[in-house]
Formats: sequence, structure tokens, C-alpha cells
Amino acid sequence: MRARTLVIVGCTLATILVADSAAQKVSAVRSPVEVSWVTVTIQGTSNRGPFFASTKEVRVAHVQMAEPWSADILEAMLRPGGVEAVDVTLPVMTLTSPDKGAAEQIHDSLKADAHPEIRFQLRSTTDASSDAMGFVRLNAKGMLTVAGVEREVTLNLHVLRADRSLLVDGSTDLLMTDFGVKPPKGLLGMLKTDPWIHVRFYLVVTL
Repeated sequence: MRARTLVIVGCTLATILVADSAAQKVSAVRSPVEVSWVTVTIQGTSNRGPFFASTKEVRVAHVQMAEPWSADILEAMLRPGGVEAVDVTLPVMTLTSPDKGAAEQIHDSLKADAHPEIRFQLRSTTDASSDAMGFVRLNAKGMLTVAGVEREVTLNLHVLRADRSLLVDGSTDLLMTDFGVKPPKGLLGMLKTDPWIHVRFYLVVTL
């Protein structure tokens, strides 16, 4: 089921990449690749049910490959240590939700006024494995800064190569209180929110 889901995700991302004329084009530093499409979703639960917020306004400022580069750059990126650094920022106020109230509470909880950006700085990729379907699993370790607090985190990546692109499905679970973020309580404290949130992102890396 997991493999089938990733195939569907891969096909969907490939379709969006071709069809979306507004797709991001982010220049890479010291790398012949670019991140051409990305979206990030934050999911949580409360006594009122699940909630989520998402954004496509993600800036990839730095992609640094290990040197010397392999003749097959994408193949090199799939190996542990193939990518040495990535610097990603997400403007908090760009997170939107079908529930406007939920989006506002998320902005307040993340202290958007004082700390307008969430930042992730990749430090290493490890533990590569693959399966018969061609999916590669990597652990991406780095420093995540939320609401002004920096913590080391590990992102779980599932990567599918599609010709001259890499389709990446990544996720991690975060405890809001680790970053000094108080779970939203709503008016008069009527809202009870699970302090754990699930972060998921999709991105497309192209030559």
C-alpha cells in the first residue's frame, strides 16, 4: 500500500510540475540542480477534530552537493552524504487553512510577529535503502528553528527518481513544546490541542 501511495504521489507531482506555470524556480548554489516545486503541510488534532495549514511559499536558498560531482548528479543525491547542505526558509504568515481561525491560531502559536520564518538547515543524509519499486529511503538530519528556538531533527524521506527529476515525500513529527510553542487553547481555554504535530512536504528536484 505504501508503494502504491508513493507511485500516485509521484505521478501527481510530475503532472503538477508540467502543468503549473507558477511553479517555483530556485537557483542552486554549487549545484547543477534546482527545486522546481514544493509544498509543506502542518497537521494536528484537537478536541474539535483535525486541523491543518499549508504553504507553497518555501524558499530554498542553498543546495550544496558533495564534491567531486558524479556524472549522474541525481544518483549521487540518493546516496548518503551526496548532499552536504540545504538551507530552507518558510514564512509563517503564508501558512493558510480552510479554517481561517485555525490559521490565525497557528500564526499566534508560532509567534509569527517576533519570528516570521521557520528555517531548516540540512547537515547530513544517512541510512539509504531501496526497494524493488525503486524508492529510496533517507534520513535527513539538520537544525530546525521554530519560534526562535533551534533543535536538531530528523526528516524521513522517500524519494522516487523520474527521469531527470527526483520526487521527494518527506515527513517528521514534532513536539510543539520542544520549541517553546504553546498548543492553541482558543477562546476561554475551550480548545484542547495535542502538542504533537505532523509535518509533511513534497518537493521536486530537477536537473
